Amino acid sequence: MTHGRTLAHDARRDHEAPNEIYRRRGPHGGPVLSLPQLVFSQSERIELRALHPRDARELLVIVTKSRAELGRFMTWPRDLVEVEHARRFIQLGRDGWINARTARFGMFERRTGDLLGSIELDGIDLRRRQAELGYWMRTDRSGMGLTTEACSLMLRYAFSTLSLHKVRADVAVGNKHSVRVLEKHGFVLEGTLREDRAIAGVFTDHWRYGLLAREFASTLSPR
Repeated sequence: MTHGRTLAHDARRDHEAPNEIYRRRGPHGGPVLSLPQLVFSQSERIELRALHPRDARELLVIVTKSRAELGRFMTWPRDLVEVEHARRFIQLGRDGWINARTARFGMFERRTGDLLGSIELDGIDLRRRQAELGYWMRTDRSGMGLTTEACSLMLRYAFSTLSLHKVRADVAVGNKHSVRVLEKHGFVLEGTLREDRAIAGVFTDHWRYGLLAREFASTLSPR
């Protein structure tokens, strides 16, 4: 799916991002931040859309079934154990969208409509033109290339729509599945963050990966 100019052209833009397009005026004249809509929302098998409170029960079910695997590398799946926790997860994403800090989308299978996981850009900084990529996939759909498709859509949003210069991703050491997804998109290992985050009460090293706009553009250019 294309939209106007080629994606490679959009991702090569290296001028200052026109942050004004992400702002509207509040009722008292103050700025109210929000993010632009996702243009590239579908791939062959995946659709990205904002999570809705009605998705909370399905979210709880798939996290519960995938908790053992997800909990090896992330903390939050261990804490999401009630439907109210799932609603809070969804609300935090919606609040982050309004505040122009987080773009969180559910990953849905186009054929079945099933919720597969979620993907997000967090810590969005439009002035510095950077953000952090995060994602997770339910265990019974992992290893099928679905996360890779979702990441392609999200990176197009990051570089083409938000005009970011860099996207980073922090991965717990040993999470080889996530590393493979990142490397398929050209992410480069930049270093190791020592004992950076606690997982199950143990501070764990994380690999820091980064991808620049021009590097992403090169993956879209014809070979």
